[in-house]
Order: sequence, then structure tokens, then C-alpha cells
Amino acid sequence: MCLLFAPLRLFGQKLKTESFDQSAKKWRIETFPANLKSDPEAKTNVSLLAADTAFVLQLAGSGIGTSTVDIGSELVFLLDNDSTVIARSPAIQGIDFQNLVSTYQHRYLISFLDIQALSRHNVKGLRKFSAGGVDDIPIEKKNAGKVKELSSFFIAKVKEKKLYPDKPLILSPGFPGGKEVMLSFLNRNVKPLPGIQNGEKKTAIVQFVVAADGSTKDIQVKTSVAAAVDDELIRILKRMPRWKPALQNGKAVDFVVTQPVTFMRMNDSLKIQL
Repeated sequence: MCLLFAPLRLFGQKLKTESFDQSAKKWRIETFPANLKSDPEAKTNVSLLAADTAFVLQLAGSGIGTSTVDIGSELVFLLDNDSTVIARSPAIQGIDFQNLVSTYQHRYLISFLDIQALSRHNVKGLRKFSAGGVDDIPIEKKNAGKVKELSSFFIAKVKEKKLYPDKPLILSPGFPGGKEVMLSFLNRNVKPLPGIQNGEKKTAIVQFVVAADGSTKDIQVKTSVAAAVDDELIRILKRMPRWKPALQNGKAVDFVVTQPVTFMRMNDSLKIQL
């Protein structure tokens, strides 16, 4: 019975905006927000927007994650199959100080392919990068499937209006073999560091460019842990093999990657987590 009535619940949703610009011959559709987190100290809502074939994910809330985002700042969806979906800010976006509680409403570019990935999996958490660092936003279990439902509904409307492109606008670059292979590479190459005590965790945020030929360049530590840790992180990253480059309309292009790297010492053994 649940399977029988699930489609009725899904497509019983309505769009917040559904309009056609006669002069530009373009559709604009926008969903109502899905609530992922709501308590006195933290609120998080997600909605999706299509303006012709451009796709935008809107994140609004207060509490955790209320900080200015920069051009290229990432919003990472942590999915229940341990994969991730990444959306990126197209501009500097601030926060609203007019209310008694500071709030934000930030827009991120996202590919149709990544929206399809969101429609297949529940969300475990969000990782929001900003000018001040990174915030991890846990998702309440009762809300874990809301992005999946929202994305499925949105995809149906996009296809109905024939807005989906033949190819994704941008495909993000990838380490050869994926995240787990990258993690194994980092842990094989890391050397002991004196600045991290037993049982301690320290997280650095590194940024680098994956060039169109897959090589990496312009490696920078954006959030420092300690000079020795920063030097070791840069040393390891310079040893990385060539990545699979980002693709824009099927053509390889340069792409900026922002990645948190956590160093953890347990029983005198240094491990790296992503």
C-alpha cells in the first residue's frame, strides 16, 4: 500500500513558481522549500530552481551555517551510500542582519546529473563551506528523505517542460578511482607529525586547481592547522596522480577544488580523513 500511494504523495506537491517568459521563450520553475532542520537554534531549508536550462539549489536557514560564502564555495550533500553531491556558489553571498536572528539565503549552481543523484538517495548531512571555514549540518532522521522527494518531483517538472540538457553543464573533476582511493593514497604517503597529540583531531582546508589535462596546481592551505601540518599536506598533494578533469559541455576545463582534510592521531598512528 505504501508503494501504491507514494507516487500520489510525490506528485501531489505544487511548485512555488511556474511561469513562461514569452519574450525570452524560457520557463522558470521553483519548488517550495523542504525543511531539513528546525529547532530553536538552527533551521535549514532546501529548494530547487530552474531558469531555462540553468539549475540552482537554494539553501536558507539560521544558526549553523550562517556565514558569508565566497565564489566557488561548496555545499556538499553527504548521502546514505557514502557518496557526495557538490553544489557551488556563483558569487559572494552574505547574511541578513535585519532580523533578531541572523539568517542566510544562498544560491548554488548544481548540474542536472547531480539533482538526479539526490533523487536516488537520502541525505545524512550537509557540509557548508564559507569564508570563515566549514560547518557540518546534521540532518534529522525524519527529514533524511525530503531532498530525495523534492528532487524527484523537480526532475519530473523539468522533463515535462523539456528543460533538461542533453549533457550536464559541468561535471566535477575526480581523483582516479574515487574518494576511497584518494584517502588510501593520502594515508600511505603521510609522515609522522609532532604537532598532533594522541586522540586529537585537526582539520585543514586545502584548495587547488585541477587543470584541463588532469594535473594539479596552485595548491594552497586556506584554513591552517599548523605550519608543519600545512607543509606535509602540500607535500603529499604535490605527489597526486593526474585527476579526471572537469567537463563543461563535454570539454575538459580547469576547475577549483576545495577539500577539508582531517588529521587524527590514535595510539601513536596518524590517519587522514576526508
